[in-house]
Amino acid sequence: MDCVIKQTNGTTAVAVATPAGLVTGEQLAKIAELVKQGAGLAKFTTGQRIVILTGADQVQAVRDGLAEVGLSIGPGGKTIRNVKGCAGSLCRYSAQDGLQDALALDKIFAGRSMPATLKIAVSGCPRNCMESQSNDIGFVGTPSGYKVYVGGRGGRKQVLGQLIREGVKPEDLPALVEEIIAKYLSATKGKERISHVVEKQGVEIFK
Repeated sequence: MDCVIKQTNGTTAVAVATPAGLVTGEQLAKIAELVKQGAGLAKFTTGQRIVILTGADQVQAVRDGLAEVGLSIGPGGKTIRNVKGCAGSLCRYSAQDGLQDALALDKIFAGRSMPATLKIAVSGCPRNCMESQSNDIGFVGTPSGYKVYVGGRGGRKQVLGQLIREGVKPEDLPALVEEIIAKYLSATKGKERISHVVEKQGVEIFK
């Protein structure tokens, strides 16, 4: 499901899929062009996406314009959202390459249908710039590998994710995410996020 949402001022918000917040100069120029053709404003979100404010009748034109530079409208609704990632090895504090690891996970999981929203974040060091524990599945890098948290969420009732693994190697992250998702799908009673499953059934089912 594409993230296209009507706003209170009559405009329509179109979220551009920018995994880990990365865009090229060419892509930024195209986004700027589409913004000018729309409501004249864009918004950077906490999910590392760019939202273009436009008219409802311009959504297809935005979609087509994004496709010209290899971009698309990001997933919304009951899906796995674009994976958030830090600066990775570009940062002097990085213990793991949170940027490349986030991009690798995004290619596999972003847009997959779920019973509820599912958010993944990758921080390459204990500074935890991506606030990984506030996501359904969160990774925090250490010199020995990633710490893995499940069950976090933001919003009105914020919950911190709980630690289930340590020392996970980058190459093992995709298989671990698949494992967590499988356990979640087996345990959920409907439209619950992972945090609700943890609250009702305990974090042990994910260990």
